[in-house]
Amino acid sequence: MAIWLIVAIVGGELFARALLSSPSTQIFDPALGYVNSPGDYFQAREGFQRLRLNSLGLNAPEPGPKVPGRMRALFIGDSMTFAAQVPSDANFVSQVGRRLPRLETVNAGRDALGPQDWPAMIDRLEPAVKPDLIVLMVSRGDAFDLRDAGVTIEHDAAGRPTGLSRPPSGRDAMQERLEPIMRHSALATFLVRRANSELTALRTGDSWTGWMIRGGKATIAGRNSGEEALDRAAIEAQLDDILELVNRGRRIAIVALPAYRYEAHGKVELEPRSQAEAGLFEAAARRAGLPFVDAGPAMAAAYARTGRPLTGFRNSRLGEGHLNAWGHEVVAAAITRGLAAQGLEGPR
Repeated sequence: MAIWLIVAIVGGELFARALLSSPSTQIFDPALGYVNSPGDYFQAREGFQRLRLNSLGLNAPEPGPKVPGRMRALFIGDSMTFAAQVPSDANFVSQVGRRLPRLETVNAGRDALGPQDWPAMIDRLEPAVKPDLIVLMVSRGDAFDLRDAGVTIEHDAAGRPTGLSRPPSGRDAMQERLEPIMRHSALATFLVRRANSELTALRTGDSWTGWMIRGGKATIAGRNSGEEALDRAAIEAQLDDILELVNRGRRIAIVALPAYRYEAHGKVELEPRSQAEAGLFEAAARRAGLPFVDAGPAMAAAYARTGRPLTGFRNSRLGEGHLNAWGHEVVAAAITRGLAAQGLEGPR
């Protein structure tokens, strides 16, 4: 019996490594929840791409000495920026660097990273990367992540923000406890992520487990079903404080990457969370006096012109999930045009 159990575990581990995931690259970090382990390999489910992270745990080449006549731009964002689904040289961050010869780009994307993490992420990477420009990528759900993070922003007597803290989440606590197992097992990593996904789905109403518990009866999903509520005034106040914290003595730009539903006849519709967030980050950038680029119109126009969804892969679902190779190409072109129009294509 014990032998068959060992065979099953080993077989499951080999299957998971080949087709599902890699052992977790995540290391618990009290300020950011987690960071990616330097030099580790990362295998995505969508696209089956396998990546090697650099010595900073980033999906980017090693940052060497800065080249005279080139400006170094650090792109910070979530999994859309991390772009584990395509080769490193095919993601939009790398492509922007090739399209703008006087701009060197560094990809500092990380899964589930949101505005609440910007100050800590910049403080962590700035000494090693030494960026001349920091590009804050915002995508679907970032305002909701900020809302749910429970952040506390400290202010001085004059009302200026002085720091940001956030309580550890349940996911952070689970990450800390299970890290020793997940760091060495793709099967454990897959099962933990699957369980986390199922728990989230139970809360939102679109879970197979919930469906069985309800005896096969349908329910109305709590997400992706019409407009989602967001207290914009509260989020605006937090965004203003966060942007003031990160903007001190730095050159900052914001790029929006909305999410669309791809429909027939080349038409698109903003997904519910992107609908709720529409205009939020653009207004925050304007109040802070920061350059802002919206990649959304170029994405919608590309689909209208070609009928090719910018997200999804043939081993998952087209039109859903993360940017595919075509999507990265379109987004890179949009960012390139936007940065150039703002005078951010190279040193002043």
